[in-house]
Amino acid sequence: MKIVRYLFTFSAIWALLAGVVIFLTLGGTSVTEIVTTDDLGEQSVTQISYFEMQGWWGIWILIAFAALYYGPFHFYRRGSRALAALFAIVAIILSILAGFSIGSFYFPAALALLVGLILLPSTKPQS
Repeated sequence: MKIVRYLFTFSAIWALLAGVVIFLTLGGTSVTEIVTTDDLGEQSVTQISYFEMQGWWGIWILIAFAALYYGPFHFYRRGSRALAALFAIVAIILSILAGFSIGSFYFPAALALLVGLILLPSTKPQS
């Protein structure tokens, strides 16, 4: 059944694009308080990017998510349905957890993996 392969392909591409969008989105704020001599403080609020909030650690997380979502497609194409299912389950669980911090960017890819997992037992192993 090629639909599983298409779903896994979609999820891998979506996760890569979601990482790029997260990287480019101004998602945080920085509040700077300026104290003056008359004890009246001023606050300056600026928008900051994902990289400014997370640094290189955040970039590695985005790369790890892209690799994790590539896993089901890769292993399904190689004929290992068990590893494809394992990677899909881990990606779905981590996407739900990541949804609390970075939002729902990965949810469409997770949904595609879930549908692919449901259809996976009815497919023939890839050769």
